[in-house]
Amino acid sequence: MGPELPPEIAGAKGGSSKPKTPVEAPDSLRSTNIAKILLAVGEGEFEGTPTAKDIYLDNTPLQDASGNMNFPGVKWEWRRGTVEQSYIQGIPAVESETSVNVELRSGTPWTRTLSNTQLSAVRLRFSWPRLVKQDSKGNTNGYTIEYAIDIATDGGAFVESHRGAVSGKTTNGYQRSVRVDLPDATSGWVMRVRRITPNANSGTIADTMTIAAYTEIIDEKLRYPNTALLYIQFDAEQFQNIPSVTVKCKGRRWPVPSNYDPINRTYTGTWDGTFKQAWTNNPAFVTYGLCVEDRFGLGKRIKSWMVDKWEMYRIAQYCDQLVPDGVGGQEPRFLCDMNLQGKAEAWTLLRDLSAIYRGMVYWAQGSLFMQADMPRAQDFDYVFTRANVINGEFTYGGAERSTHYSRALVSYDNPANNYDTDVIPVTDVALQRRYQDRPIEISAIGCTRASEAQRRGKWALLSNNQDRTVTFRTGMEGRIPLPGHVIPVADELLSGRPNGGRISAAAGRVVTLDRDTQVKPGDRLIINLPNGSAQGRTVQSVNGRAVTVTTAYSVPPEPELQWAIDASDLAVQLFRVLKTSRTAEGEYEITGLEFNPSKFAAIDTGAKLQERPISVIPITVVPPPASVTLSSASVVSQGIAVSTMTIDWPAVQGAVAYDVEWRKDDGNWVRLQRVGTTSVDVVGIYAGAYLARVRAVSAFDITSMWRDSMLTELKGKEGLPPAVTFLTATSELFAIRLKWGLP
Repeated sequence: MGPELPPEIAGAKGGSSKPKTPVEAPDSLRSTNIAKILLAVGEGEFEGTPTAKDIYLDNTPLQDASGNMNFPGVKWEWRRGTVEQSYIQGIPAVESETSVNVELRSGTPWTRTLSNTQLSAVRLRFSWPRLVKQDSKGNTNGYTIEYAIDIATDGGAFVESHRGAVSGKTTNGYQRSVRVDLPDATSGWVMRVRRITPNANSGTIADTMTIAAYTEIIDEKLRYPNTALLYIQFDAEQFQNIPSVTVKCKGRRWPVPSNYDPINRTYTGTWDGTFKQAWTNNPAFVTYGLCVEDRFGLGKRIKSWMVDKWEMYRIAQYCDQLVPDGVGGQEPRFLCDMNLQGKAEAWTLLRDLSAIYRGMVYWAQGSLFMQADMPRAQDFDYVFTRANVINGEFTYGGAERSTHYSRALVSYDNPANNYDTDVIPVTDVALQRRYQDRPIEISAIGCTRASEAQRRGKWALLSNNQDRTVTFRTGMEGRIPLPGHVIPVADELLSGRPNGGRISAAAGRVVTLDRDTQVKPGDRLIINLPNGSAQGRTVQSVNGRAVTVTTAYSVPPEPELQWAIDASDLAVQLFRVLKTSRTAEGEYEITGLEFNPSKFAAIDTGAKLQERPISVIPITVVPPPASVTLSSASVVSQGIAVSTMTIDWPAVQGAVAYDVEWRKDDGNWVRLQRVGTTSVDVVGIYAGAYLARVRAVSAFDITSMWRDSMLTELKGKEGLPPAVTFLTATSELFAIRLKWGLP
């Protein structure tokens, strides 16, 4: 045997091993949501096509002024609303989405009934807020969830139509859409969604699955004729919510006169009464279009021949006239930039539209009339004097002080502020001095310009201040003036001298009046003509009551027709007819509002408002009588001496009546009836100290200060009245007769 080997000795370093770092797998699920929006912009055929600079998402244009796209990957299509327009390829079906936001659990399937038998398919949108699984070593990986969709048709059994699964990892959320075609049905379907993978209910697994929404689909390539469409498609990741989509474009085409250029707003030649279709934002043409359009307007009830298109033409021309814009340029007077987004009561809508051009729409004599507060084609329509008014009575009125305003707060849609509503103040300093600061709020419908809003506010203040009204009754000629017409009113009781009457005779340019007047060359003689209109001509010469005018009237005047004089120092009153009503057979009542033609220049250019001199009667306080004297006299009446006190005073210029009061000794003042003479008698006075006072009264019921007489001792009866000597009563039929005697 060999020698024994020594034992082998081995060792190792002591200590623990280094722990492993958990690993998180990258997200493998990423959803790409494409938002598709189809907007019905408006009814009818629109003018032109907007650009990317005119389409806005959350008030931001798709393309900026430099041509850079603010939202990459956006696609859009436009349809003008023609009858033969093509369908939008991005929308080959009609879809309606319904939000659900319900968690789907393995033990509770989700069901929904679909009753619209026209449906072709249904699309379900699933959402997973987080989908992760953490193992025992702390590693984070994906997870798998299996689900199924079942369809029951016409109350039958459920049939599995789709089985799918989501497998992967997401920490920021993931969405998936699944389309399920529907079989033919007569009553409908029941849709059921099942989660096959059980819920983990573990803190290491995030597997919440929700049904975000479902969409009902009808596979149909619809063209939507006569409807302007905007289709826009974009990546939904660019927005937290569905953005608001707006488009700036020209609106639908309206019927406009055949001689009208809507771009340059010009009128060529004489209009023959025919129309063409073109875009316009002239409020008069929009009003007319709504009246005659039979698809969405009043055309089924109102025909084109029932609308006064000639007055509409005049109003439209007034709307297109250029006025200062306040910054050195010019602009059309009125524009209609508005978007009707829902149904409206027809009469209310027409009234709101007519308010844009300061007008009104009314039905009379089987036709629809449009009127505007603007200069008339003729200065006036028909004259009324005391000669053709029942009892010669004009009743005047006015508004209370509380209804007068001095500042207007006008709301309008400001394009510089994304067409949000802004408020601009309009102030009249003179009215503020008179009424203090009394604001009124005005909503300027269809207004997108601050300058137009200012004009509307100024018109409201000036019109509100011109509040004098007149009401009178007349005969059959009350059918002639319609609401909106301007009528001259000659009332000599208010004017202070004769300025109206009837024609005695007429021959050519010579008209003979029925009374003496102060008419002079240069004045204007206004006459009602046999055709129911009124015309004014300048006076050339005057010979007594015969007045010769410079130009013959268009229709020869006839006797008994009315005349009025419009002079430089005494203008005839002008009123705009508010309403006419028949009060009795052959009798009409007319109400008019004060009309001042100079206010239009004041509104448009800031010119001074010219007040018309409608009366020569002083409107200031009349002076009191120069003196008041007392005297007495005695007369014998029925054998008895009766003392009479006479109070007299000199006449006062501008006074039409006088108030008289008197008292005896320290007694109370006794007021006599208002008189138009310069003396009064008080019969049967007693002896004592008398004092009288008199004040003058103007035609406007403005009184002067009192003028007192000197304290005067007058002789009258002495002592107390005597007692009667006898008193007898005699019976009569249903009466008693009393008889007494004096000493």
